[in-house]
Amino acid sequence: MTAGVFEALVSTGARLEASRWLEPGLGLASWRNCFDQTRYHRPGHHTLSVYLEGGEQTERLDGPGGHGGAGKICLMPDHHGSEWLVREEFRFFHLYFSPAHLTRIAEEGCDREGRHLALDDKTFIDDAVLMTLANRLARLDWQEEGNRLALGELCNALLLHTFARHTREAPALVLPKGGLAPAVARRVHDYMVARLAEPVLLGELAAEASLSEFHFSRMFSQTLGTSPHRYLLGLRLRRAKALLAAGASLGEAANQCGFSSAAHLGNRFRGQFGLSPGQWRSRLSSECHEGQG
Repeated sequence: MTAGVFEALVSTGARLEASRWLEPGLGLASWRNCFDQTRYHRPGHHTLSVYLEGGEQTERLDGPGGHGGAGKICLMPDHHGSEWLVREEFRFFHLYFSPAHLTRIAEEGCDREGRHLALDDKTFIDDAVLMTLANRLARLDWQEEGNRLALGELCNALLLHTFARHTREAPALVLPKGGLAPAVARRVHDYMVARLAEPVLLGELAAEASLSEFHFSRMFSQTLGTSPHRYLLGLRLRRAKALLAAGASLGEAANQCGFSSAAHLGNRFRGQFGLSPGQWRSRLSSECHEGQG
């Protein structure tokens, strides 16, 4: 997946729960570790580490002291070196990203040169925003292709916050004013509708709007009142409803609407409408018969 921190953990007793490569230089990993000692030395990439469960008996031997624990966050820059002692089992989440990602935010989000930027080295800090975003990422199924848009959005949000709050000499983010122009919003909508059965990436939508990914998500939400991935999910579920009403099987509807399986569609359908597809179709049939009576 990536060199450095990821490979160092693979070589120890750490257990990899899930991982996903999103683009060159940007990856996710969820780990468990117990009774271990780990060293990192100049990994060549940045690491955001979030403690999800446990970790009170984990300490950085060469650091400022203190212990981990659920909700604690560590930032390990590309030039970082550290040694860690783990005395009990804990679960944690990593976001790996290259220095080029901070440069890109500076250039696209601030219209400023970003090659001089350096991520801060921080151990066992509290940051409620990062924790909330990391928990949302950890709850997603990273291998589910229908989640690729949500993964991209959440990773961008993590990177933006890390850039703004934990990067030395970072220029202020230039927040976009207003939303998408009506013609642009329609073009993005049409792009989604044409690809309901396919994975959709944040970069593809941003390109349709001729915006950077960092600006696109904010402007989309300002215009449509929801995030791109929630908007796309709504389009997929409405299309699935129409197919089910026309007699399609749950599997056929799932296949045509970008869901990995009938069960996946069923779970999303129930979460959105409060009924399973079968219950909804039964109610629809009853209403039709009542209307004919």
